[in-house]
Amino acid sequence: MKTFFFKYIPVLFLVLVAIACSTEKAGFANKRYHATTTKYNVLYNGTVSYDRGVMELKKKYVDDFSNLITVEPAQKDEKALIITGAAEKSPHFQRAEDKAVKAAQKHSINIAGKEHNPQMDEAYMLLGKARYQDLRFVPAVEAFNYIILKYPDSDLFYDALIWKEKTNLKLEYYGLAIQNIKKIFRDSESELKDQTKADAYATLAQGYIHLEHLDSAKIPLQQAIELTKDTDEKARYTYILGQLNSKTGQKTDAVKNFQDVIDYNRRISRALVINAHAEKFANQDIATVDTTAFVRQYLSLLNDRENRAYSDIIFHQLGVMHEAYDLQDRAIKDYNMSLKVGKNNEYVKVSNYNKLANIYYQKKKFETAGMYYDSTMVYMNPMSREYVQVKRKRNNLVDIVRYEQIARKNDSILNLVGKDDTQRKEEIEKLIEKLKADDAKAQQIASQQNAQQMPGSAPSTSSSSNFYFYNLNTVQQGKSDFAQKWGNRALTDNWRWSSVASTSGASIADNTQQPPTNAETSANSGVTAGNDDSTNERYNVDFYLKQIPTEQTEISQIKTERDNAYYQLGLLYSDRLEEYEVAAQRLEHLLSINPEVGLIEPAKYHLYKIYLKIDPNKAQAMLEDLKTNHPNSRYTQVALNPNAVISTDGSPVDEYNKIYRLYANGAFYETLQELDAKIPTVIGDGIISKYELLKAMTIGKLRGLTNYREALEYVALTYPTTKEGKEAERIIAKDLPKLQGLSFKRDLSKNIKMVYEVPYPLTEEGKTLKLKLEQYANDRRHTGLVFSADMYNDNTIFFVLHGVKSGNIAKSAQMYLELESDYNIKQNPVLISTDDYGVVLIKKNWEEYVKDAGK
Repeated sequence: MKTFFFKYIPVLFLVLVAIACSTEKAGFANKRYHATTTKYNVLYNGTVSYDRGVMELKKKYVDDFSNLITVEPAQKDEKALIITGAAEKSPHFQRAEDKAVKAAQKHSINIAGKEHNPQMDEAYMLLGKARYQDLRFVPAVEAFNYIILKYPDSDLFYDALIWKEKTNLKLEYYGLAIQNIKKIFRDSESELKDQTKADAYATLAQGYIHLEHLDSAKIPLQQAIELTKDTDEKARYTYILGQLNSKTGQKTDAVKNFQDVIDYNRRISRALVINAHAEKFANQDIATVDTTAFVRQYLSLLNDRENRAYSDIIFHQLGVMHEAYDLQDRAIKDYNMSLKVGKNNEYVKVSNYNKLANIYYQKKKFETAGMYYDSTMVYMNPMSREYVQVKRKRNNLVDIVRYEQIARKNDSILNLVGKDDTQRKEEIEKLIEKLKADDAKAQQIASQQNAQQMPGSAPSTSSSSNFYFYNLNTVQQGKSDFAQKWGNRALTDNWRWSSVASTSGASIADNTQQPPTNAETSANSGVTAGNDDSTNERYNVDFYLKQIPTEQTEISQIKTERDNAYYQLGLLYSDRLEEYEVAAQRLEHLLSINPEVGLIEPAKYHLYKIYLKIDPNKAQAMLEDLKTNHPNSRYTQVALNPNAVISTDGSPVDEYNKIYRLYANGAFYETLQELDAKIPTVIGDGIISKYELLKAMTIGKLRGLTNYREALEYVALTYPTTKEGKEAERIIAKDLPKLQGLSFKRDLSKNIKMVYEVPYPLTEEGKTLKLKLEQYANDRRHTGLVFSADMYNDNTIFFVLHGVKSGNIAKSAQMYLELESDYNIKQNPVLISTDDYGVVLIKKNWEEYVKDAGK
């Protein structure tokens, strides 16, 4: 046995060695299989998808050259997209991530904590970069950290470090990213490849830019330019360096940087080249610029087919050049051409609109300037500092635009009112001819735009404005398109929910069949085309003649509005814009048109204050006028002694309080009479908005929601900056929709009122009825019975017994009042619940309630 065992020991050894060798070969072959499959299949496909995604991103990306551009392209409104989760997911980046995950899950060979597939660091790098481009920055950091922790010997180790810091910048950890990159250079600069160094320096520069340390960003950016081998990166970094030098006052260096970008010519993006031309001009000394050569160069750029996509930038820069040389009319044409040919460069649109607004502001054409400021804000980020600055300018003009339009419109109406029939007809015929010409021009422009598939042209500076909200044709088309898509939606929160949509076909028809009208033409004529969709009426003289007001009350109201508009314009131009010459013109014109008596003294006083700033001789003459013609005026007292304490006895505030007490006591008819008499005498006082809001509230009590809305809209329109104007806007937006939705419940089981309808003013019979009901309620006050006299409208008052517990008690009370000799009231009351009575007083639908109650 022993002999047999020892005899075959060599054979067994050889077998064991063979088995070990075959196992080792199998393991080696297995590792090689996974590494090869990972590199040439999974990672290859993932890398191809990633590269496609990056190329697609670069094609879609449009730099905002009005600000410092970033060292690498990024998705538009990146921060907002991250917060809302509304970022458009690229299928290429998603596929790249899927491939990277597949490589890690199916081809990793991790034995005893050691990775034996040399492609795994590539897989995790691809995973982090795909997540980074997809704006998922926290998961991206996790992928880069995995490489840093698990593969310290990888040739991608330092790339992972840099990509992690790029991601920290996206997460707004600017200081941390700068600190970490400095540490990398301090500890391992000699081990970094040139391209990795270039990426690190560019990332460091971006960090400094985010912190607005612009001087600190220049040196690393210059080093990135020298190290990178990528031409696009060199050009981009050079452009940013030029922007930094421009912002820090190094104009000469900036011009050189932008010329370097221009010299790359067709090797880089045309957007960089065209904008470099613009920046080069902006940083040159105007006195040294050869304007002839400049225009020739820019016309050459325009004629180059490759530059068609950037013609808006070229026209814009021509406008900047012409504006710099005070050729404002030519600049306006250039900016409008830029808007006309512009497509996706919103920053160029913003600059065009803003520059046009500023030009018209300087020309003192404040209405037109306000329109352009409106359009400027449409394309701006509401969270930006620039938006706030433009909005502040626009807000200063809102009231001026409003009052200028009121003054012009009412002047036109009063002009027509003062003419005879023949003259009116001649004026309107001229209007119609202009209207036809404007319509034909608008139709031609629309046809050209549709044929060219171009966005809307720039706002016209003529009388027919193409601004959306200032052109009723465009507004009406927008309403029609909205109605076709959404139907008739109430002005409420969550308006897109189907539950708030109205199915009324008639309502939609009403919204979509408005005739096209021209806002400015209607304002100039003082009449509108109404709501008829007939073109014949739009061009019919009689149609307009019928709308000229003839009632003296209406004419007086129009004149009052006109006079107040001129007065407010004088104050606004003076106090808000410090345009004293224009302010004086408005107040002088007011005094020349026989204004409301209440405006004469304050207008003269404010003219006196304005003249003190621009013409002392006129100021002295106005002071003498006040002393002679208004010696007892409180305005004269203040002009003579600015520190004088003026008595408030009989002041508008005191009078207002007396009228308000009438309103609070329910004497709405008397309140309205007092207000109509008092308002014309206080037009010049700041308290007038309080009177007008009280009048609107009184009208609501007497005449219902429709008249209430009209009165509130007048207050909101005429006094938009006052507390009362804002309150009117709030009521219109918040309260009226709720009140409009009230309806009858017709529940007489509890809380019943007995209502006697009586004509107003009271006759002797009405007064007698009131005394009897008051006595009846007083005798039974221990039961909770209360009497009130409530105004329903101008001609009707309700005598009401409140606190009746049930319908049976009400019927018993009615019989008692009829049969008892002390009362002998034959009139039958109407029974109504507390809730329904409130609906009646608000909506003025008493007849509807009584009719249904009698069925």
